[in-house]
Amino acid sequence: MLTSSLLPKRFFSLNEDSDNIRTIVFALADIEQTSMANYLFALPVEAVEKAIVYPANRATLKDGIGMMNFGSQTLTIVDLRQKFTTIDTDCDSSKFLVLFHTQAGELCGLPIQDAPVLLDIDPAMIRSIPLAYREVNQLSFVSHMAIVPQENGLEPLQILLLGFDRSLIGLNDNSNASYLN
Repeated sequence: MLTSSLLPKRFFSLNEDSDNIRTIVFALADIEQTSMANYLFALPVEAVEKAIVYPANRATLKDGIGMMNFGSQTLTIVDLRQKFTTIDTDCDSSKFLVLFHTQAGELCGLPIQDAPVLLDIDPAMIRSIPLAYREVNQLSFVSHMAIVPQENGLEPLQILLLGFDRSLIGLNDNSNASYLN
């Protein structure tokens, strides 16, 4: 099983001249018993405002969407776990919220298991996810993933890319993608 503890604890290729794609990588909480247990998720660094400790006054969610007051703002909470399993809000083990901007510029929160990690991904590691697989596994919101090798013979990281523009990942294919927006 892949857990966030297997994520690299250091920065990858922080060379400013690199063609690598800067991402924030994280695991979702409470999906260990689902078909998605072996996957991590990533958002482009440019979309992320910050990661915060998930406040005690958690959002009430309906179908994975809810609202939460945060300072002088009201945030939309997007809980991707609802795509894969039923979450008991009394047993929610999410510890952090990634605050990110949608493509429309709205600030949203995404509950995650542990603190996210900064990871540069080589575009050569990115591949399309077959449409049939996305449809069966409720992954209509993601069209590409990265397979990132690890050291010491560990299984490669399988990272689903959220909210990536095709030009950012250097892809010009005509697959039908739906991004968080």
